[in-house]
Amino acid sequence: LTMKAFGEVAASMRHPVGELTHRQRVTRLYRNALRLQFSWAVDRDIYLDKADEIRARFDALKNEQVDAPVVAQAIAAGEAELVEFTHPDPYVIPYMPGGSKFMRNSPPPPEAGLDLTGTNTPVWPDMVPITFRPFSAR
Repeated sequence: LTMKAFGEVAASMRHPVGELTHRQRVTRLYRNALRLQFSWAVDRDIYLDKADEIRARFDALKNEQVDAPVVAQAIAAGEAELVEFTHPDPYVIPYMPGGSKFMRNSPPPPEAGLDLTGTNTPVWPDMVPITFRPFSAR
């Protein structure tokens, strides 16, 4: 009987697949707002000021109940604002896909047939392989 009760409680606490929890939605909204602001800000000081404003907007509703209509309206308005102010050319870290340094020194394609593994043949101080010189010169 206790296992059945435990199963019912556990089932009631699960979220449907694909649905985000309130905490996940708020965290993603905050993170995406900061990323979007980083794309629009020209200077680091401007970005930090705007980040403080964003944080203040989130902190204003921090103590509200999760299921309060004011919170649901704020989240919906924030997500709509993200869509409205999407940057046409967002900032991308240079070495990530889409960045200016991505694949700058990429390896040659396999069809080039280059052997880049190297050899472990010992060499003389003048960089001539030991196996190249005859025995009498050694």
